[in-house]
Amino acid sequence: MAKLDGRVGLLTGTASGIGRAGATLFAREGASLVTLDVNERDGRGTVEEIERSGGTATFIHGDVSNPDDVRRAVETAVETYGKLDLVWSNAGIGVFKTVPETDLEEWDRIIGANLTGAFLVCKFAIPELIRARGGTVVLTGSVNSFVGDRQWAAYCATKGGVLMLTRAMALDHAPDGVRVNCVCPGSTDTALQEGWLRARSGATPYEDAVAADKAAHPLNRYAQPEEVARAALFLSCEDSSFTTGSALMVDGGLTAL
Repeated sequence: MAKLDGRVGLLTGTASGIGRAGATLFAREGASLVTLDVNERDGRGTVEEIERSGGTATFIHGDVSNPDDVRRAVETAVETYGKLDLVWSNAGIGVFKTVPETDLEEWDRIIGANLTGAFLVCKFAIPELIRARGGTVVLTGSVNSFVGDRQWAAYCATKGGVLMLTRAMALDHAPDGVRVNCVCPGSTDTALQEGWLRARSGATPYEDAVAADKAAHPLNRYAQPEEVARAALFLSCEDSSFTTGSALMVDGGLTAL
């Protein structure tokens, strides 16, 4: 039996990378999905891939920092599939700058996507999870929920906030039967990771910077998006039924150093 048979989920940031891998995996495991992304072309492409494989999904074009868009995605899940059982708030962006280099518009945009977006998804989804007699929330944190990094200040600030939001909501909603957890990837083979590394590598050839970054992980490689998606699946199914308020590290041992 598939791990998510009969369940209805909302996933954000599904146009590419970890979110795309998560949407296709959750659909293969039996969930009916609503996906939300600001990238309409690739977001629809993810849903088309799911449907070609026999899965069920509906795409909503919208921005996680816009409360109307998030509310619409939650309402679509309930109206289309009858309920909402799980959410994975995954959408995230970064800017490759220090604090003095980051202008206020950039700061607000990153806070909006990474932290306010997670807040809005949970604000509108958790009441529906409670109505469904319990469910699961997964937020995408990062190793930067625990450790800082160079030229990545705004992103680090938001991911620290995501971790504390996870823990606070886990305490608030345990009596409601809602489990809230955080999946925390290390360097993952995505466009966001490539952009960050190219920005900070300076005069170092990009290939050398990649090798050095991989070597910083005891497993000496990057995660694949599917590996992070499988961790989120664990947190979204009954395999993790006694897990809430936790941060699941998918970092190749990076934070064990």
